[in-house]
Amino acid sequence: MKTSITNLLRIASLASVIVLTACGSSDKDWIDVPLADRTYFGSEQPYRESEYDILVLNKSAREFKLALDEGQAIVYRWTVEMDNPELLTVEFHGHTEREGDEPGKVMFYKIHKDGKESGALVAPFDGIHGWYLKNDSEQDITLKLSVAGFHRDVKD
Repeated sequence: MKTSITNLLRIASLASVIVLTACGSSDKDWIDVPLADRTYFGSEQPYRESEYDILVLNKSAREFKLALDEGQAIVYRWTVEMDNPELLTVEFHGHTEREGDEPGKVMFYKIHKDGKESGALVAPFDGIHGWYLKNDSEQDITLKLSVAGFHRDVKD
């Protein structure tokens, strides 16, 4: 009896090794793909999650700005409740800080009248990145913006 229990334990151990070996991966199971630029990056900037309520008065315009360093990223979403969202023109853009009389750089990421937007941005340069909002409606509106990533607030 003792011999058959020992043999059963040996068989069970051998079966476990066979099963684990079959489930494990070998060098032939994967092709190592080189890491593409900007696929992964760490950040020394603190990660933040921010919520903003941005009031845009009727028949007026406003700019909302965040500061990002080149290569830093944000993920964002904004919505607005208004009777006629196509009366809100939105320009998502970035620009450098001007120094003296030197011209700055500006890049437009998206211009639209969709009434909502979500996306991600990896800053192409150090500077101000944000939204120019032009409200052509007769009502005051509040745009609700959620941003997560490596950004800093900019005071107007």
